[in-house]
Amino acid sequence: MIFELAVFHPDSVAIAQASKVSRIELCDNYSVGGITPSIDNFIATRKIFEGPIMVMIRPRAGDFIYDDELLNQMVDEIKAFDNRGADGFVFGCLNADKSVNASQLEKLVNAANGKPTTFNRAIDEVVDYEAGLQTLINCGVSNVLTTAGASSALQGKLTIESMINRFGTQLNFIAGGGVRSNNVSELLLNSNITQIHSAAIINSPDFIADKNEVIAIIEKIKN
Repeated sequence: MIFELAVFHPDSVAIAQASKVSRIELCDNYSVGGITPSIDNFIATRKIFEGPIMVMIRPRAGDFIYDDELLNQMVDEIKAFDNRGADGFVFGCLNADKSVNASQLEKLVNAANGKPTTFNRAIDEVVDYEAGLQTLINCGVSNVLTTAGASSALQGKLTIESMINRFGTQLNFIAGGGVRSNNVSELLLNSNITQIHSAAIINSPDFIADKNEVIAIIEKIKN
């Protein structure tokens, strides 16, 4: 079982390392759902966390519809983090009709230079979910972070399981969205889900992961 911790504060990095989470997704600004962190933030994180670091590439808050200028910025950011040792990248790009923007996605995947890529929860906004997943596969995306369009991963559990059965040999599914220690056992019960994602933030104004919550999630997924 892979547990990916979304990290929005430097203190969360030390918690991730001490708790031995499988990998982290490094972001900035939890309040808007995450945007691209700074290079300095990544360098500091790399010094502490020994596991894989997936870097969020999202140039601004809001929708996932990007013009050429923003897309070029995203490509440049991927290359910059790649040069500094990032293990992979997280991004999403949509068309105005809520379909996956395949031409933009291909450019982002190519910029990743063969490193793993995760299509973020923009996929949950796509009108034709299965067609969107097929586009990810066609463009060479490695992973997808998803609730299957539901309000939470638990609510979308049956659809996620169905999509794993259908596409799981071509795309890794990460169940993320409202995943906490009080529901992760139910999420994984009799399930084919093998990867989960959580920020593990509980009542923290600075958006720091709760150490006890991280440990509790890890304990639950072991059982």
